[in-house]
Amino acid sequence: TVLGELGAEVVKIESETKMDPLREVALEPDAPNRAFTFNDENRGLRSVCLDLRQPRARELALRLCARADVVIENNRGGVAASWGLDYDDVRRVRPDVIYLASQGYGRGGPLGCVQGFGPLNAAFAGATYLWNHADAPYPAGSTLNHPDHVASKLGVVAVLAALEHRRRTGRGQLIDLAQTETAAFLLGEAYLEGPTTGRPAAPSGNRVPYACPHGVFPCRGADRWVAIAVVSDEQWRRLCAEVEWPADEALDSLAGRLAACDALEARLARWTKSQDMEEVAKRLQAIGISAMPVLDGDDLRADAHLAARGAIVTVEHPEVGTERHIGNPIRLSRGGLVHAGPSPLLGADTEAVLQDWLDLDAGAVRALRESGVCR
Repeated sequence: TVLGELGAEVVKIESETKMDPLREVALEPDAPNRAFTFNDENRGLRSVCLDLRQPRARELALRLCARADVVIENNRGGVAASWGLDYDDVRRVRPDVIYLASQGYGRGGPLGCVQGFGPLNAAFAGATYLWNHADAPYPAGSTLNHPDHVASKLGVVAVLAALEHRRRTGRGQLIDLAQTETAAFLLGEAYLEGPTTGRPAAPSGNRVPYACPHGVFPCRGADRWVAIAVVSDEQWRRLCAEVEWPADEALDSLAGRLAACDALEARLARWTKSQDMEEVAKRLQAIGISAMPVLDGDDLRADAHLAARGAIVTVEHPEVGTERHIGNPIRLSRGGLVHAGPSPLLGADTEAVLQDWLDLDAGAVRALRESGVCR
């Protein structure tokens, strides 16, 4: 979707016989076009159905790759090669192709052919271990930090760099982007500094060594919270004045507050518990303290700031109807970035793409459908 919003024509090869798992999480059975997660993450793409178990389908897929500037695959390691669609196969028909392969654990190595899933990738990269409170009985994790979410965006950067390299040199290349290493790249210092500092990386919840209080605190109402970060002694004094706490010399320094952090944050939580989350955030922001209400889905959809920014876009899906999706956060004063349209129906563009890209006529495509190649 990101490449499409930058102006690329993006074709997704998929199949009715083994659908994208995201198509299978619809809230109703046998409704591959109505799965919201798929529709959100595949907006603006074109869908071509090919049953890659069949040699003729693999031949057509290779011909499509020969017409493409960029080929992207993230099947389990070894699968693309078994189809004759790996980098070496594609570059024989398109020598300057940019080929992005993004497996869970990368190409090669003992785990090169192991199947990867978001939660497994996060666990392997160490994100699940760190994403928790120190006293929790088991790792919590979060769908937010699945490495495949991040790797796809980093992959766009790599593709653009490779395209620029090809513009200068005429040479294509293979991009090997392991999803687990993407996560490790973003949090590796947390583990690597341990031997140097003597402080091994460990779950710390919301605790940080440079601010206190620092965390989320309950507010009035069911499951309502406010995030607060006090990052200086002056901010601490302002907070005490705002909530009418008496001066306490032992808490005047960051070191003193960190030493008493449990009791201090419990005390702050007792105050916020009676407050409206929006109002307490405004009060603290007004005196220069970082604070923000913790918004849920309903809050985000109704948020005036996001509406003013155009952060949520509306598209008309051919089967679902009106859908609202989060838009691309990039804003370019010059350039062709536009919000992508709806996601494609399964196989909706098979005939058009095979005719336009491969010069097949309607009768030939119909025969491919009837023989089960295009399904």
